[in-house]
Amino acid sequence: MNSTTSLTTAPNYTLAKSVVHYHPGAWQLIGTGIFSWSVFKLYRASLFALGEFDPGRPYALELSYLRAISAEQIVTTTLREIERLCAPETSQIKDWAVALLNIVPDVRLGDRLVGLFLPNEGVKFFSEHAYLGEIMDAQFTQAFAAIWLDPQTRSPSLRLQLLGGGF
Repeated sequence: MNSTTSLTTAPNYTLAKSVVHYHPGAWQLIGTGIFSWSVFKLYRASLFALGEFDPGRPYALELSYLRAISAEQIVTTTLREIERLCAPETSQIKDWAVALLNIVPDVRLGDRLVGLFLPNEGVKFFSEHAYLGEIMDAQFTQAFAAIWLDPQTRSPSLRLQLLGGGF
């Protein structure tokens, strides 16, 4: 298998053990795809659900990084997308920025970060092996999910792949 094939074919793995330990169940891969910015492949996103995907029930979005990215860069990009898609109040953005900077680590090639979405409650964050923190705010949950799942996402093809439109 060449390096291009390894980036474009669906991985054969399950949801990070840290999430399964926290929220046991028969997690199923719904869809997966690569997020690229310009010519750079940044991460593989994979959407998991307990059965069929339903945004009203718990689901997990796992990002497997294909390059090193600083926590500050991840948080800045996240908040810009939330502002673009959802236009929250400035005070909310500031609160979410502080919370995310305390949760999100710098990542290296191969690191996996997972958001466990608990609709109408919040998002719990995990690395492959550990719980990292949480933002228990229903509005944040919707805004954060919008980055990948909203029809106005920056990567409509990734959205389609995540929602099971083929990978």
